[in-house]
Amino acid sequence: MMPRPISPQSGFTLAETLVALFILAIVSSAGAALLISSTSASQFVREREMEARTLDIAQSLIRQDIAALSPRAVQPIDGFSPAGNLFGEAPRGEEPFLRFVRSGWINPASIEPRSTLQSVEYVLRGGSLIRRASLRPDATRGTPVSSRVLLEGVQRIELGFVRGDQRSDFWLGDAIVGRTILPDLIEIEITFENGTSLSLAALTGGRT
Repeated sequence: MMPRPISPQSGFTLAETLVALFILAIVSSAGAALLISSTSASQFVREREMEARTLDIAQSLIRQDIAALSPRAVQPIDGFSPAGNLFGEAPRGEEPFLRFVRSGWINPASIEPRSTLQSVEYVLRGGSLIRRASLRPDATRGTPVSSRVLLEGVQRIELGFVRGDQRSDFWLGDAIVGRTILPDLIEIEITFENGTSLSLAALTGGRT
């Protein structure tokens, strides 16, 4: 049997073509929306993971600093003010709100010409919590200082110093309290601009 010849009129009609294009457009739109949604969700997860990692690093570093707190006093840069071993109060302006000396700065085989002590201070500036550490406890104006932004978007910071059954939101070693006396515990409450907060408490080192 001979095959039936194809009519010149065979093929899709205009209506069929329009319906096919319409269905393709719907499928393409759905696929694009799904892809965008998936990408946005992935980005959101990455941002949350980064925020959690930043909080973990900040908490860990603050706890380590406080745990290594030393009763060793610091001589102010001006050379005239009395030395003190621990200063802390709620931030006022851009001045350091927490300042002390910490031990445990690793120096294997004493290769570097320095001790294992470090002067550390925390500053709240423009919504950023900044940690500054100097090469030597008794720093001069030329002493190298390492600065690191730990957290951003900070609105308020409150401190608490606990010794025994007493708690204070202010501490000034060698002025209000003796140089050999340190708090047992330092509490820090950080409130962010988005309304969330972070609370941490750490036992101090070198307690007497």
